[in-house]
Amino acid sequence: MSYATNPFGLPTDPKRLPPFGTPASAISSVLYNNLKTIFSYKTFSDADLLDASLKKWVGKLSNDVFFQELDVRSGAGLSALGFTQNTDETVGIVAPGYALPYFVDAFQSATRTAKFLFNIGALSYDEGTSSIGNDYVTPLNAARQLGFPVVTPVSSDEVQAVALLATALASFGPAGGALNLFDGANYSRTISQIREQVGQEEVLSKLAKILPSNSSFDDVLNSFGDLTGLKLGNFEYSGSKDAETVFVTYGSLESQLFNDALTSDDQKIGRLAVRVPLPFDSEKFVALLPKTVKKVVVISQSLDGSSPTVLKSHVAASLFYEARRGISVSEYIYQPNFVWSPSAVDQIIGSFVLGFQRVEQSSANRFMYWAGDKSSNIDLSSRLVHALSLVDQQTISMRTKFDNVTNAGVFQAQFTTAPNHEVTTVSNLDSAQLAFVENIAILDGLDVVATVDENGTIILISRKSLKDQDLNKGETYVKTLGINEAFFRAAHSKNIKVVVIDAASIGDKEETKGRTLSFVSQATFWRYAYGFDTAESVRRVWTSAGPDVELLASVLSDTINSAFEEGIREVPTEAFEDILRDSEEQKERGSINGNNDLPIFVSETSFTPNPTTVEDAPTTEAHSVSEIAKQLTFKEAYGVKTDLRPDQPTKNYVVRVKENRRVTPEDYDRYIFHIEFDISGTGMTYDIGEALGVHGRNNEALVKEFLEYYGLKENDVIHVPNKDDNKVWESRTVLQAFVENLDIFGKPPKRFYESLISYATDADEKRRLAELVTAVGAVDLKNFQEVEFYTYVDILKMFPSARPNLVDLVELIAPLKRREYSIASSQKVHPNEVHLLIVVVDWIDNKGRKRFGQASKYLSDLPVGSELVVSVKPSVMKLPPNPQQPVIMSGLGTGLAPFKAIVEEKFWQKQQGYDIGEVYLFLGSRHKRQEYLYGEIWEAYKDAGIITHIGAAFSRDQPQKIYIQDRIVESLKDLKTAMIDKVGSFYLCGPTWPVPDITNALQKIIAADAEERGVKVDLGAAIEDLKEDSRYILEVY
Repeated sequence: MSYATNPFGLPTDPKRLPPFGTPASAISSVLYNNLKTIFSYKTFSDADLLDASLKKWVGKLSNDVFFQELDVRSGAGLSALGFTQNTDETVGIVAPGYALPYFVDAFQSATRTAKFLFNIGALSYDEGTSSIGNDYVTPLNAARQLGFPVVTPVSSDEVQAVALLATALASFGPAGGALNLFDGANYSRTISQIREQVGQEEVLSKLAKILPSNSSFDDVLNSFGDLTGLKLGNFEYSGSKDAETVFVTYGSLESQLFNDALTSDDQKIGRLAVRVPLPFDSEKFVALLPKTVKKVVVISQSLDGSSPTVLKSHVAASLFYEARRGISVSEYIYQPNFVWSPSAVDQIIGSFVLGFQRVEQSSANRFMYWAGDKSSNIDLSSRLVHALSLVDQQTISMRTKFDNVTNAGVFQAQFTTAPNHEVTTVSNLDSAQLAFVENIAILDGLDVVATVDENGTIILISRKSLKDQDLNKGETYVKTLGINEAFFRAAHSKNIKVVVIDAASIGDKEETKGRTLSFVSQATFWRYAYGFDTAESVRRVWTSAGPDVELLASVLSDTINSAFEEGIREVPTEAFEDILRDSEEQKERGSINGNNDLPIFVSETSFTPNPTTVEDAPTTEAHSVSEIAKQLTFKEAYGVKTDLRPDQPTKNYVVRVKENRRVTPEDYDRYIFHIEFDISGTGMTYDIGEALGVHGRNNEALVKEFLEYYGLKENDVIHVPNKDDNKVWESRTVLQAFVENLDIFGKPPKRFYESLISYATDADEKRRLAELVTAVGAVDLKNFQEVEFYTYVDILKMFPSARPNLVDLVELIAPLKRREYSIASSQKVHPNEVHLLIVVVDWIDNKGRKRFGQASKYLSDLPVGSELVVSVKPSVMKLPPNPQQPVIMSGLGTGLAPFKAIVEEKFWQKQQGYDIGEVYLFLGSRHKRQEYLYGEIWEAYKDAGIITHIGAAFSRDQPQKIYIQDRIVESLKDLKTAMIDKVGSFYLCGPTWPVPDITNALQKIIAADAEERGVKVDLGAAIEDLKEDSRYILEVY
């Protein structure tokens, strides 16, 4: 599907962007090239909408960029704030506009030392129209509360420059942050030429030398302009120098469309685009208005249509305070779901300036493609765009959309080509010279003809054959192919040529490997869009197909030649006249066939096609107790065997709880416990750094309560196909399945809600479930999952009429997943035991209920003597091969668990007569009294000469906060000797947030050694080398 929306793919090198791509990728390159820490928040419908390029670069390239993806939820920003304590770096936050209010409370209450660049894509979902829009109002209101300046590109050709300016404002401005606010949907789903050549290298470092900290907004703006040569003012004026009417615009697409419309000096109209809405500079605004202006029209967005908007208030106040009081101020208000197009702009201008006529200066060719969103031919437009991009001195653009509602799912692509010197604005095309409709049924849901020029062309693909049909008769097309008469009436009125590709007659040649229809469709486009003959059409298909074409050119040529002879049909004049006569007769009878009232523009409801569910076979079955008894009695006949956990692919062991004790005080808010298991006689072995996989169980009392509520019998038996081999069946009782196998108290995914729709018998419940799984209910669904933390049980009780039977319920509920914990013991010291250190995950939900993490709660409640199923997971964490090599360990909270195992292993090595190297332990928590985990053990091993040094950071036990990285820096000289001179290994375990600070401390060790030796070292590369050599090992979560 990614090729259908972007034929060029994501850029591979952020420093050298390809000729064509999305503006969002161009913006992302600025973040990647200039920031070391980036937090990204998922977007509805397509989680990677705003950060796809960033994720690719972080995952594929060698870099020192820390990237963390998060969900939008209450308290958003706390992770970023916690991660960046005591740093003054500029941190990037990528998020959709509707997420920004969730950051306000955290940022207003926090003491910040870091600077924050918010890269915000304006996005919204309108429940009334079920469509995606661009909401600028919500993020702007949040930015006012945060006190951050906001910059917005006024065209897609300045997105990198504006992003770089926003980075400079965040880094050097007085607010400690800034917003780059842009058109989220269009900039993420538009492919166009990347024209900018912004020299990003060293811009920020050069600005740092000339700008003092907390410089004024204007100082940063001016210094940025002087240094880069980019004059990005607060506002941009275009149009007539002696304009009498000026339209004030805000928004990336809006500003560009008004600029395109006002190219003539004769009409005395201008456009003043707002690039910096916050702070709004009245003096600069008025200075750009021509002296001849009599009327200002503010194009303002409002969420509810109310007036005046904030932008209009700013404009009116500016004119008043700057003594330009003879100018009238009007306002045109639109909402986020407004469909912007050139004709919409013309109508707006015409309503304020009588007699306005656009002077068209573009020579672009315009095309549209419509397809079912599950079509195998959905990528046709991308193949054509790729071919058009290969034409010299031509530029291309493409915008794709998904409508999940119309016709059960429609995909639309609008694409243009123009001379290379022309800048084309990608919006909703009002009309195209050629439209290509892959599925005739689309004509019943959308007015395709209205989007095609007079004398244009519409190409239709028919899956029904025209072979042996009378092509001059109207009923051939209306009745045989199922095209409604209204389509032909409208096409005839605009003298539009209609071409039918007879897919059934053309068939599929084996040599084309399923691509016959695609090749023929492309050739048909080239013939009717550009008038190419067959030979040239074949050449275009061949040159653009790349690896898809493995057949000989002669075979491709024969295929297309044959198709043009047998399967490409222009609807003749006689057929049009026949249809029109029939329409007149129907009109006289008082009825007329066809729908004349269809929408023109596709409604963008999603960024992805409708989800497809494929059911696996065989499925779960319910069996009687007698049937299972028969199978157990005659095991050999039925091939029955007993297995501990046949649903798990790992080697499993049954272990017994030997000790389970809380290690934090009863009155402390974190419940951390140490648990030991007896593994005698199990044959289980484990090594340093490995993890214990715990197969947790649901609370049996709660399960029984649910089974009684749902009317299920505990001792009924279900038969489940093994997930690795569906010819093997697993049998268990209902109680066993719900206790051991099904995550009934876990969080249901979206597909569970989707599945419940067909089971709901109550109309209101069915409607509500249907809403939740569409974009309309995206916010509510997110609230169910991330705020209310509703479980499968909660949802089944919330929608009581939706009651899948036992077999279906078992299929619908996700399995309980194995939870893995770092092992806190050495088997050489504890040959018949395995130890864990665990914190109980808990929280209070909106109903005041205390909720728990399933596995941690299950383990904390286990009494001594309890049995449970476990398995062992290998790890990359290994001790150095030579016992004399030093070990440096750094851990927070339960991240100390594997270090206890390492220290015990070093103790064993010393007992065996080995000389052991230094052992450094750095640990951190909030308070020593409550959370000095394994403190007595560390002290004992230090007294015994095993641990060389303990660097404990208890951040809240003194007025000034002390963190683990502070303790590491205090021992820099000794650590340099241990790490560099003696080839030690460094281990970091625990949460992710200290990673940059710890890495920075490690770089200081490397830098100190380099300075001592008088050499220069690439610190980033040196860290990567340590990781490659398994001398810098991260086990973070």
